[in-house]
Amino acid sequence: MDRTIINLAASRLTRRAAIATAGFGGLIVAACGGDAAPAAAPTAAKPAATAAAVPATAAPAPTASKAPVKLRVIERTPSEEEIMGLRIPIFMKANPSITVDVELVPSAELITKLQTMAASDTLPDNGHSYLGNQSYHNFALGKAFIDIESYIARDKIDLKQWFPALVELMRIDGKLHGLPYKGQVLGAGFYYNIDLFEKGGVAVPTDAWTTDDLMKAAQRLTVRQGNDTSQFGYSIQTWGGENLTAHLRAFGADPYSDGGKKSTLDSPASLEAFQWYENLFQRERVMAPLADTPALFVDGKVAMVGRAYFNFKTDPILAKVGDKFKWDGAMMPKNAKTGKRGGMFAGDGNSITRNSKAPDAAWELLKFMTDKEFGVGLALQSKGSTTPGGRPDVYSDERILNHPRLPKQTQKAQLASVTEINEPASLPYNFRAPDVEGTRDPEITKITTGGAKAEIGFLKDLNARIQVILDKPRP
Repeated sequence: MDRTIINLAASRLTRRAAIATAGFGGLIVAACGGDAAPAAAPTAAKPAATAAAVPATAAPAPTASKAPVKLRVIERTPSEEEIMGLRIPIFMKANPSITVDVELVPSAELITKLQTMAASDTLPDNGHSYLGNQSYHNFALGKAFIDIESYIARDKIDLKQWFPALVELMRIDGKLHGLPYKGQVLGAGFYYNIDLFEKGGVAVPTDAWTTDDLMKAAQRLTVRQGNDTSQFGYSIQTWGGENLTAHLRAFGADPYSDGGKKSTLDSPASLEAFQWYENLFQRERVMAPLADTPALFVDGKVAMVGRAYFNFKTDPILAKVGDKFKWDGAMMPKNAKTGKRGGMFAGDGNSITRNSKAPDAAWELLKFMTDKEFGVGLALQSKGSTTPGGRPDVYSDERILNHPRLPKQTQKAQLASVTEINEPASLPYNFRAPDVEGTRDPEITKITTGGAKAEIGFLKDLNARIQVILDKPRP
């Protein structure tokens, strides 16, 4: 695994040799902050220069001189590499006694890296983790992340500046072990190829669309010669993990009830949801295989991508589609029966670790990395993850709504998603999301490939296996 050390105080970039990391029972990495996520005319423009992508703001007035402190931070490359290089120098200018060294690791290896460091008590001062897959919760339970309630009280921090759903998701037995770093409604995004709609003579989606409209359009926009499909009408970016909640909620279902203590995968509404997907995948054959969605959309062979992250527009679309075709985005169409779009608030957290020798300085950095300007900068990165900061004032900022490289309608839909689809997380009460997902997801994926039928017997058997996991104590 390559790692990069950015000594921002010295403004130098060096590449270190590969190091081995031990696996600790891999937690599933949340896609919401991943690299492949995601004007008047909706055609995506070419990426702007990196320096112009992030807001340039004046540094706060420097604080009083204190004893020198060095902080170490682990972040992802390329997910947050750009924002760290641009904003951390501003923090150090305002805090001249604090030097911040940023170690970059490949995005997919962040959690494993932190697990390995926790086992050897070599954690950095500040740690980035995920809420949807409960890696944050498990680090906190293992005392890798410290309780920050005393800091919040001392500085009279107004927690309302972050989305309440994210703050509540981060509470463990009433206490916070970090602050919301990034946030979004999972599975709320919906993208479409305008050129394919025009070629097929189909009206482009509107906010009034329902799943019935989606189905009809998918049928008309699927092109097949015999058993070979050259163009799919519909596809989905997400399926399992914490993302399954969005799929089920559109049908009035939920993976769990009783505060995450009971599995409800065998409810009538869940059955209806799985049968709807089975129909599109197996009988109508209008849905692209799960693994092929990003590549097929970029190649102009998929007309619509649903249940997407809003940052899907950046790397898979903006960076790769270029001027090949016109595209735009919206919120997911409403379910024709329930009127629900489906979604779940989740995101990433940032925390102070137990190994920090300068927790007061780490607290100042934590506040800086979760403030409005950092959150806007995250959303305006020209590469990596563009999931915005987990704050209402970030989503409503004019720099986001009038993004220089993205269709205005898409940006408005992103804002609407956090107000209209304001649904909290639904996760295991005992913080065993990785165990649940490792058991459940391979089985429900069989429904999409024809390897299993969406029948009540199948779901009851799977539900019983999940309940065994939910009945276990916390890790």
